[in-house]
Amino acid sequence: MNGPVRVAALLSALLLAPATWARQAPEAAPLAPAAALPNARFAPGRYQVVAPQTKVHFHVKSLLGAFDGDLIDPTGAVTIDAAHPNNAAIDISFPVEKMSTGEPANDVMLKGDNLFDAAKFPFVRFLATDALIGSSEAMTITGELTMHGQTRPISITAHLTGIVPDAAGGKPSLHFSGETSVLRSDFEMGFGRPFVSNRVDLTIDASFHPD
Repeated sequence: MNGPVRVAALLSALLLAPATWARQAPEAAPLAPAAALPNARFAPGRYQVVAPQTKVHFHVKSLLGAFDGDLIDPTGAVTIDAAHPNNAAIDISFPVEKMSTGEPANDVMLKGDNLFDAAKFPFVRFLATDALIGSSEAMTITGELTMHGQTRPISITAHLTGIVPDAAGGKPSLHFSGETSVLRSDFEMGFGRPFVSNRVDLTIDASFHPD
C-alpha cells in the first residue's frame, strides 16, 4: 500500500472508531428510584384555633319546637407531629359562659345548675391525642368530650373545607366542618326529659392558623 493510501485508511479508521465504540459500549445501569416522601397533606406544627371563625351549633328537639344555640370563642390548638404528619393532637375548649341561644331566658336556664352548671363546670372540652386527619377530604375524628364534669368518647364526622395559603409564604390556614350527636343523659344533664329530647345534634365549623 503506497503512502497516500495508507494515510487515507488511517484517517478513515480514526473518524469511524468513536461511532463504533459508542455502539459497542455497554449500557449504563438504570438509576434506582428515589425514596418516596410521605404524602402529607398538612405541614407539621401547631395551629391555633381562630376563635371568631370557630363555633359549635347545637340543636335539640322538644315538644314545643326546638332549642338552638352556639358554643363560641374557643381556645386551643391542633398539633401535627412531623414524624406522623397525617395524625394530629387536638385540644379545644369552649367557655360555657359565652354560650348563646339568642334568648336570654334560655341562656340562663342552660347555664344554671340544672344543666351545664357554668359556675362549677366552666368549659366544654374536646380532646383527641391521635386523630387521623390527612388521609382524605372526609375523616372520622375520635376523641373525648368533657361536659358538666363528665368525660365520654365521641366520634366526629369531619370534612376538610379549605386550605388557605399564607400571603407571606408561610404555612396555610386550615378549615374544617363536622357533625356528631350526643346524649344529654351521658353527661348527667337529663333535665326536661321526656319533653325535651335526650339527643343533641352538633354542627361544627372550625378554623386554625399556624403559630
